[in-house]
Amino acid sequence: MDVSSDIQNLKGIGVARARMLSKLGIKTIKDALFFFPRDYQDLTPLTFRQGKEDETGAFPCIVTGPAVSKKTRPGIYLTKLPITDGQNNGYAIFFNQPYLEKSFFRNHRLLLIGKIKKNYGNYEITSPEWIKFEKGQNYAFDRINPIYPLTKGISQKLMKNIIRSAISSCSNFYDYLPEEIRNKYNLLSIEQAIKNIHFPKSFNMLAKARERFVFEELLLFQLSTGLSKYNLKVEKRNCKYKNVNLKPFLSGLPFSPTKGQKKVLNDIINDFNSEHIMNRLVQGDVGSGKTLIACAALYLAVKNGFQGAMMAPTEILADQHFNTLKQFLGHHDINVNILKGGLSAKERNKLLLNLKNGSIDILVGTHAVIQDDVEFKHLGLVITDEQHRFGVKQRKSLMKKGQFPDVLVMSATPIPRTIAMVLYSDLDISIIDSLPKGRQKVETYVVKEEMRKKVYDFMAAEVGKGHLAYVVCPAVDENDLDMINVEQHHALLQKQYPHIKIKMLHGKMKQDEKDNILKEFLLKKTQVIVATTVVEVGIDVPMATLMIIENAERFGLAQLHQLRGRVGRSSLKSYCFLVSGSEKGNARERLQYLMKCHDGFMIAQKDLELRGPGEFLGVKQHGFVEFRFANLANDTKVLETTQKLAAHILEKEYLSLPEYKNLKEFLYTKMGI
Repeated sequence: MDVSSDIQNLKGIGVARARMLSKLGIKTIKDALFFFPRDYQDLTPLTFRQGKEDETGAFPCIVTGPAVSKKTRPGIYLTKLPITDGQNNGYAIFFNQPYLEKSFFRNHRLLLIGKIKKNYGNYEITSPEWIKFEKGQNYAFDRINPIYPLTKGISQKLMKNIIRSAISSCSNFYDYLPEEIRNKYNLLSIEQAIKNIHFPKSFNMLAKARERFVFEELLLFQLSTGLSKYNLKVEKRNCKYKNVNLKPFLSGLPFSPTKGQKKVLNDIINDFNSEHIMNRLVQGDVGSGKTLIACAALYLAVKNGFQGAMMAPTEILADQHFNTLKQFLGHHDINVNILKGGLSAKERNKLLLNLKNGSIDILVGTHAVIQDDVEFKHLGLVITDEQHRFGVKQRKSLMKKGQFPDVLVMSATPIPRTIAMVLYSDLDISIIDSLPKGRQKVETYVVKEEMRKKVYDFMAAEVGKGHLAYVVCPAVDENDLDMINVEQHHALLQKQYPHIKIKMLHGKMKQDEKDNILKEFLLKKTQVIVATTVVEVGIDVPMATLMIIENAERFGLAQLHQLRGRVGRSSLKSYCFLVSGSEKGNARERLQYLMKCHDGFMIAQKDLELRGPGEFLGVKQHGFVEFRFANLANDTKVLETTQKLAAHILEKEYLSLPEYKNLKEFLYTKMGI
């Protein structure tokens, strides 16, 4: 039977049962083969005494007498079956199955699968699964029992029978992985993998089956994204760079670039010199100097006759970028301008005209810089941030205008290498792996709630020195009554410290309102901001020396590190207090990790290990692909191996070979390439 055959072709699957199976996504033989268990039970045989309460076990036993049923209350029948394991006596207890009286007789040998407990001196196994062995038949059963996600009308026993039937009836399993790849990486065939993922002969074979599916899953993903990346690489560069000399720019800086910055600048220069357009992500820890990279790249673009665009998520950040670019590039005869709300029609039209005729070299703004009415004379470089990624749509809209710009994505948050390889698989990745000299570490303390008054008195003392402070709370409204929210906290601090100018900031405010509050903070008209995580990625406030985070256990480690990065942005000594009332689980241990670790990449990796990729990123928010088998915290080596293999397959054009036919078909149909 072919894998594409209807599930009703299997014996015992009629219309009604097929309808039930379709609720689980099983309509064909192939669907059944790839309907994998969600868990496994270790059914190594146990005596009654060896069984542990609340743990499922497998108990070989012999029936010692007839099953007896009685009605315990209306509609409830209880059937007790006396059993022994040869050493101790007990009962198997079934509910609403009085017909079992006729199924079991004295000396029947059974395997009962369930939870055991002791009751009035006798062992009891309630509602067990059971296997009956005929006289002379060995105790032959799956020592590793698969557990499937089910729907009403389909039992575990029935599902196992359906899967067995699908496996035995299948004539061709259509392996996507060519034999040479399986042999090279010691992988099971698809047939062996399917048999051992459903009915493993040992835990070692289960691990081998999982290894095959992890490899296949990651290779297919790497090939699909690699093909997309390859298609981008096909786009020939029409911005030819003749001058890539950065010496005039670097010599004008009041500091020397770090080793990490130099390495990334070299990557960008190599991109500019290549025949293909750049599509690169620059990652760096908080304060690693990503802005310098952006300035240098824009300098080279302008000096080669091209225009640049720099996009920011908010107008206040756009203002900050604008001022930084003017500071670094203004004396190099480079005209930097900003497109923002509030411009009169006359001012906007003049700006757009100067952009179109090439008078403006670099335009800074929000996503408005690539709107339909914004036309560049010769756009060569777009710099954007990870939150507003320059995707395929935006690239195509510029191509329609005859533009094929290089793209540089600046990551505001350190991301573990494995996550970056997946989340930004269409980009080349550069990492700034060193911090500028003289940057002080932010002293970090985990404090209990009873120390809160001392923490806020310390805040008042910092403000008294002319410094500024952030207070971050995890909630805005009263839906979460056990958390101190922004409104309550703001009112409380105003009452306790009336001499301090305190403002509130949260995501429900309009952007203009948020920008005005941050501007006042920057100008020291406001001394303390009580906020939600809207300050996580924000403006540079050199005078901010204190970060207080309430209910710190509610945040991920990477997020806490980002919040901590809002202070310590000057030579002033800075502090971060993590206020936590929770002693649950590993909450305190997690927070104490931040006290000793200041490396954003190490913190992000730890966060990934603790929370898993879905929670680490916020799957729905990021549109992140969730793998069925692969775990990005544990399968790092496989991810790197499959990335190299995928690149090799595409480079050598192996997909055109006959032995790669199944793999190619799967990529172009199932994965929609």
